[in-house]
Amino acid sequence: MSTLLVALLGVMLLPLFLSSWRMSLFGLSCQGLLLGWIAVESHTEAPTAEGWLTLFDLVVVRGLVAPGLLFAVMRARDGDGRNDVIPPNLLSWTLVGTLVMAAFSFADNLVPEAGDAQQLVAVATAGVLLGLFVLSSQSGTFSQMIGALRFENAIALLELGARGHAQPLPVRAGLLVVFLVTVGFFRWYLELLGPSAAARAPDDTPEAPTL
Repeated sequence: MSTLLVALLGVMLLPLFLSSWRMSLFGLSCQGLLLGWIAVESHTEAPTAEGWLTLFDLVVVRGLVAPGLLFAVMRARDGDGRNDVIPPNLLSWTLVGTLVMAAFSFADNLVPEAGDAQQLVAVATAGVLLGLFVLSSQSGTFSQMIGALRFENAIALLELGARGHAQPLPVRAGLLVVFLVTVGFFRWYLELLGPSAAARAPDDTPEAPTL
């Protein structure tokens, strides 16, 4: 499973350095599919109703449906394809590296024994911190949505590591419905915006000359 976690960390990081909304959605799709793969690898017993619901949530909803719905809107709204999920400068990239190192240091202290559990906590913590960084550094509508979905995927990874604290099936089903409604709201709101407003900040206006 360590290889899958390394791949998951890679698809968390790569879209931050490439200014493309397509790459951001591709990264979200890969995160969902890899989370589903990790769920399959971590459960060796016969699949249960909760297990099938988890796979549906991770692979179908997070890996295919959510990115697909946003992709359909963005393809119609944004012609140039550029979208900065974080500020494109050296300071932001340095902060990203610092957050990842802090996540691994936190996991090393929380789970002293090296192994898959420690790596899972490290990658999940990195996902949470990176999601919060996206939410705090960009005010564009689409970037905020990407940050929220990245944060949700990191929480889903933490839940995969907490197999001893599984939630009842009705609770998981309710959370899945809430997630689907949220994604539907995201799509609806993007459709209300103008052709280029989805990718820019609400207060993004041309700068006037200064004296």
